[in-house]
Amino acid sequence: MINFPKDESLMVAGLDLWEERFRTLDSAEEFRIKEERLARRLGVTDFRMPPDFREPGKDVQNPSLMIPFIRFPRWHYCTRCGHMEQISIYEPRKPVCPGIPFTTGRSCADLPQNRRQRLIPVRFIAICQEGHIQDFPFRQWVHNGPQPEGLHRLRLRAGRSSGTLSGIEISCECGAHKTMAGAFNEKILTRIGVTCSGDRPWLGEEASRGNATHCGKDLIVVQKGASNVYFPHVRSSIYLPLWERSVDRRIVEVMEKNWRYLTNGLDNGVLSRARFEFVTEYNFPNTPTAQQERYVDKMLEAAERRLNLVPQPEISDSEESYRRMEYEAILGEAGGDNQDFYVTKKYINEYDCRGYLAIMQGFSSIGLLHKIRETRALVGFTRLLPENGSSIEDKKNNIMLSRQIDWLPAIVVKGEGVFFEFNRQELNDWAIQPEVTTRVASLVRNYNGSRAGRGQQLRAITPEFLLIHTFAHLLINQFSFECGYGSSSLRERIYCNLESTDDEMHGVLIYTASGDSEGSLGGLVKQGNPDNLEKIVYHAIENARWCSGDPVCIDSRGQGPNSCNLAACHNCALLPETCCEESNMLLDRALLIGTLDVPAVGYFNRFI
Repeated sequence: MINFPKDESLMVAGLDLWEERFRTLDSAEEFRIKEERLARRLGVTDFRMPPDFREPGKDVQNPSLMIPFIRFPRWHYCTRCGHMEQISIYEPRKPVCPGIPFTTGRSCADLPQNRRQRLIPVRFIAICQEGHIQDFPFRQWVHNGPQPEGLHRLRLRAGRSSGTLSGIEISCECGAHKTMAGAFNEKILTRIGVTCSGDRPWLGEEASRGNATHCGKDLIVVQKGASNVYFPHVRSSIYLPLWERSVDRRIVEVMEKNWRYLTNGLDNGVLSRARFEFVTEYNFPNTPTAQQERYVDKMLEAAERRLNLVPQPEISDSEESYRRMEYEAILGEAGGDNQDFYVTKKYINEYDCRGYLAIMQGFSSIGLLHKIRETRALVGFTRLLPENGSSIEDKKNNIMLSRQIDWLPAIVVKGEGVFFEFNRQELNDWAIQPEVTTRVASLVRNYNGSRAGRGQQLRAITPEFLLIHTFAHLLINQFSFECGYGSSSLRERIYCNLESTDDEMHGVLIYTASGDSEGSLGGLVKQGNPDNLEKIVYHAIENARWCSGDPVCIDSRGQGPNSCNLAACHNCALLPETCCEESNMLLDRALLIGTLDVPAVGYFNRFI
């Protein structure tokens, strides 16, 4: 739900309406995104970028495209006379006060049509934990129960104390009136007989139209701009060169675009060379014949690899299993300069580890990711809580009705990054220290206690994970200072075992997150080179030794969201939420630098 200028409140429609728009395109290929690993995991064929608006003109392909919206909330009111009216979610025009005559107070009936006020949306709505959303039941509210028979026009009038709920009064022409005081109380709507009707207006499902399935859960009253109205669930994937190794990026793009045609000509499992020759001639028309033949050979070789060697991850694969492929690709220096993934690895002995820079001994290697392509797909969303434990399929059902839709909306971001592989032996020795396990246990107790209170599954959080996560936050702050990036332009991607201990992962990728299809400003990889990175890591750790909130911060036994942080506050370790994978929870800088009483709890104190 988005608040637009001139008091318009719109909600992005479900994918069913998007699909109708895509069917009218001259060509949808420019909006398609291919990311095989992520597509298999999410159970879709491909992804599509949201269309951009283009003014009609000569040679303009796909002009006048718009993302479909619906109007919500439906209740609107006039700021002059207070008249309230429910409009259709599909109303194309901005609603105007109809000029209803009132016996008391101001009325717009005596104004000419062109001088009447536009109706603006009310600020109160109701949501439930199942993801449904509906208008606030003003008629039932003002009558303290079911609406009596007959036409009951409502008015919303704000007194001088309109900043408070008691200053907003809803009145009915039958004489009933009531302020909004108490509207946010727990189960207040259930007490007057109103429960969730199962409305999903973004999909066109409304109880008033008879096509919604009654939910019956308790409703929670919120303001339409509240942060708990919408929690998007995004799944991201780093592109890995699986079958595309040693293949020029231009050839990969041609193969992706024509893959169905190329593979429809299989004869007893053998690819048709004629089809590859036709595609090559069509896409590289001015290329010499000898070069075209080389392109055909490379495409055939890559196609064979794609058909025979690409792993088939299941939709139910865990995030940890999914990221292991990325972890191994980074450590294995996969990709190349002609790919969208290019890594060079430097071992820690290439860095200065003498004197005060000995903290670099806490790492085994550094990966310089010169090229990264990340695909971020919207899988679904929740309301009230960021996570409700629902499956991927359940999340997808929240954004579409049709089972025939085999794509999800997504964007592609290209950039660069620096990967830190922690010293496995040193990390394991540190993590089993009694002072470390005791401190971590208190934080995990707070975290899992908050999850249990919300009915969520408990997580096994390890000291290694907390250390790596907090280190990532401190380093992003330092990188933003050294490179000139805003902290919101960088992201973390943590690689750490929480579900299994078969093959340990202990690393973190810091990468640019706000680039476009052409890349980012650059500079991050350069800072990861020897003679630069040592000082950045040192300053990040040293700056963490003192917070302007100390000693309160360092001695904290629980702060932040649900007391799920220890020594971490806005002055030292918290980041913009777009940077963090854990919603700014599970942080403790004491695990890096120790405390005054127990310095041994700090991992990097082992090397000084």
